[in-house]
Amino acid sequence: MKLYWSPNSPYARKVVVVTKELRIDDRVKLIETSAMPTRENPELSALNPLTRIPTLQLNTGEILFDSSLICEYLDEFSDGGLLPVLGPARRQVLKLELLGLDIMDRAVVCRQETLRPESYRWSGWVDAQFDRIGKILDVLDAYTLAPDSDLGTITVGCALEYLDFRFGDRPWRSHRPQLSAWHERFASRPSMASTKHPQ
Repeated sequence: MKLYWSPNSPYARKVVVVTKELRIDDRVKLIETSAMPTRENPELSALNPLTRIPTLQLNTGEILFDSSLICEYLDEFSDGGLLPVLGPARRQVLKLELLGLDIMDRAVVCRQETLRPESYRWSGWVDAQFDRIGKILDVLDAYTLAPDSDLGTITVGCALEYLDFRFGDRPWRSHRPQLSAWHERFASRPSMASTKHPQ
């Protein structure tokens, strides 16, 4: 399988962490690529009409895109158990994944805002996104997050580290001791430690 990805993308990192947790990373070839909103990537758009990463090309030639769909496929492919099949356990993992994804979504669009010419940036809009991110972080701080990996905890872990990577000037730990302690433990997992965003 071929995974089109970027080490800067929290969504792509999530998929790579999943391959490592499932111990199938040796079966997935990483192809570093870019997906800038203002620049066309012909190779990527030929595979994925969304022109986004991550994009997974299966050995059959089938193309999967969106990190959630890719991770669900990989978990099914390997009988991994990162996403329970049915019932409350599945819903709990999916709810946690959605919280992590919302943090990523808001942080990524804020990052894109910083790349615009300064006269076109809307700082109030960015502040509003971070206000909402803060509310999600408060919810997560009240959770009892499992130390083990599943699709939810992986997504949250990658979302928190993307905040550190792109927005280190907006610290999130100071008033969230439980979430901070959980993250410190979870970030030490080999799958996380080996996929850190570039400095």
